[in-house]
Amino acid sequence: MTLVEVLVGTAVLVTGGGALLLGMHYALVQSDYLNHAQIAIQAAQGELERLTSETFSTLATGAAYVGARQNGQSVAINNAELPGGMLGVQIQTFPAGTPFATATLLDLSVAACWTSRGRRIGEDQSCNGVLEAAEDVNGNGWIDSPAMVSTRVARKD
Repeated sequence: MTLVEVLVGTAVLVTGGGALLLGMHYALVQSDYLNHAQIAIQAAQGELERLTSETFSTLATGAAYVGARQNGQSVAINNAELPGGMLGVQIQTFPAGTPFATATLLDLSVAACWTSRGRRIGEDQSCNGVLEAAEDVNGNGWIDSPAMVSTRVARKD
């Protein structure tokens, strides 16, 4: 073999090895993200289950959910693998604009925010469970997140 062949072969080997290491790094990043997302979704589902066990009048007019009926109310995600993770709970009437006192349908939404490898996940960039005007990127009035669950509940008379 000539020196040129050895150098070309070494360059190909180094390039392939670097690409393999880069691919492994991205796989680990995605694995962390998916693990955190699963924890956040489970926490959001648990909170939504807790909300749906409340009476309609408690959700619509009760003092415990004043923040949720405005711009959101925070609930901590109690999991050591997701430190600082928060849930944003929101309650809105359906159709929108119906007064809570006379509403017959409520939309409940629970969205999670957390930090994964230095990047904030979810629309709630301050991660406080409250939707500020600058955070509502799509202008829909809800805290959006990849880990978000929602349902609609009806008044039972």
